[in-house]
Amino acid sequence: MNKFAILTGVALVALTGAAHAADLIVDQPAAMTTPAADTTLYFELLGGVALQGTLDFYDPSDDGSVDTEAGGAIAGVVGFGTGIEGLSVEADAFYAQRDYQDKGDYTLKTGTLMADLKYTVSLNDTFGIYGAVGLGGVYLNDSDSDGTTTYVDGWGAGYLLKAGVTAKVADQISLVGEVRYANSFEPIASDDINYDDEQAGTTSVLVGVHFGF
Repeated sequence: MNKFAILTGVALVALTGAAHAADLIVDQPAAMTTPAADTTLYFELLGGVALQGTLDFYDPSDDGSVDTEAGGAIAGVVGFGTGIEGLSVEADAFYAQRDYQDKGDYTLKTGTLMADLKYTVSLNDTFGIYGAVGLGGVYLNDSDSDGTTTYVDGWGAGYLLKAGVTAKVADQISLVGEVRYANSFEPIASDDINYDDEQAGTTSVLVGVHFGF
């Protein structure tokens, strides 16, 4: 009888210890995991309006300007996440065409090829806002509608500033609304010494679609 009691006590002690050990294992917190870096590839297609602006021309004896009407504008962007939350780099292409306000037979064409640094802030699961700055080349073509007279047709170094809002509509698709401004640092030289060097900043309002991968 005493042996049975002793064996019973030993068994109870063993079971109690095993239960406590199981509790300790279950109660241990799960190991923390580091979220994966954001290196998402994406591209954007946008279209809209280049707003009314001013074309400035420069000559040692005859500086001046002419106003331009609003016109069409398009842009394409390829971007890649840097691994830093919200920060991405982009290759950005843009083109706009506007007529002179007082001379409808003259057209100003502007374009840019830029490398951008962009930062995006997520407001919630749907909406985000972003800003970007870019450096690269600015194209300017100032000519009449039939192409017989070209005042300037060339490239110069320039910059791009843009800000916008995104609205997520699917897992990898968002709508985009954006305002951008681009200009050359210096007037773009004419190939013809009889014509002035020119400079024209372009402000545009664009909407489009953002596709992620």
